[in-house]
Amino acid sequence: MEKVLLSDVARRAEVGVGTVSRVLNGSTKVSALTRQKVLSAIAELDYVPNSVAQSLAGNRTRLIAAIIPALGYTQHSEIIQGMTDVLYAHGMSLMIGTSGYSDQLELQLIKSFLARRPDAIYITGVRHSKDVRSSLEQAGIPVVEGANLTTTPIDAVVGYSNFNASVELINMLIARGYRSVWHVTASKDSNDRIDDRLAGYRSATSMEPEVQAAVIKCENSFDGGAEAVRVALMSNFKVEALTFATDVMAVGGLLECQRRGINVPEQLAISGFDDLAIAASTNPSLTTVKVDRLDIGRKAAEIIVNRLQGNHHYSPIVDVGYQVVERDSTRRAHSLISRGVEGGCATICWPIGKRTHLP
Repeated sequence: MEKVLLSDVARRAEVGVGTVSRVLNGSTKVSALTRQKVLSAIAELDYVPNSVAQSLAGNRTRLIAAIIPALGYTQHSEIIQGMTDVLYAHGMSLMIGTSGYSDQLELQLIKSFLARRPDAIYITGVRHSKDVRSSLEQAGIPVVEGANLTTTPIDAVVGYSNFNASVELINMLIARGYRSVWHVTASKDSNDRIDDRLAGYRSATSMEPEVQAAVIKCENSFDGGAEAVRVALMSNFKVEALTFATDVMAVGGLLECQRRGINVPEQLAISGFDDLAIAASTNPSLTTVKVDRLDIGRKAAEIIVNRLQGNHHYSPIVDVGYQVVERDSTRRAHSLISRGVEGGCATICWPIGKRTHLP
């Protein structure tokens, strides 16, 4: 079978070869009707563009690189889905790499991707090593950071304020009358999103002298959330509410309460962060912070497409916002817990008192 050429597509679509090239390159200078004729001809002839020749001729590979911490988390997969929705519509492909929350691996991925000449890079988070930031600044291609906000992006950033979301969540709990509100954060795989949620907790509780505050560190897992509940109970303090930095830990905490016969929220209120699909289905349903992660991905991709088409008229900082979703797990408790239990491998990372002095 003879190889289908660009000229064959042009003849079938009854357009010039240049028009076919513009459609393949995602040009906006082609009418919708003409674009559809070309795309139909491509499908009918099963034409496969020579991407190497295209990249050499136009200095474009039509490849976009994306670096996320891990594949197993819904938060990141939804952002990737949002990106592909936009990029694929413009004839671009996505290369995905996972950094495992490692600065060193993140740098290795960037170097590996840049060797493949991507047209742009999306990278999760806004806190990077000096070498990573330098490499991205010198790459000479659009760079979009995502899932958090910063006033000093490398190029552009799309996300929401994890700090402000955490502050608003804690303020809601305090407004509901909780006076002993502890925060559960991750003991490893630290990142700017988790750290900003902790900073938001510190800020909100520091403004309320009557609120007892403390922080527990545990693994970001169901088991870690269960351990956090056990550690809170071991303290012999009257813990009214545990606010977890992720829904995964919060669900683990809920399950541990059920195993121990602890009524949520009558004896212990629990909140999470991320609004994963499971959050609305737990019993009781989980109070959490909702973010449109598909929108983060779409907007990140739209910035990339606009930049590659020569349109630079956009804000370098795009805030998609967030929503604190109050559900049954934090309805005002009527009684408090104050009893010790055995076990617990999570750690409380600074002293607890009527008013914890946060560093």
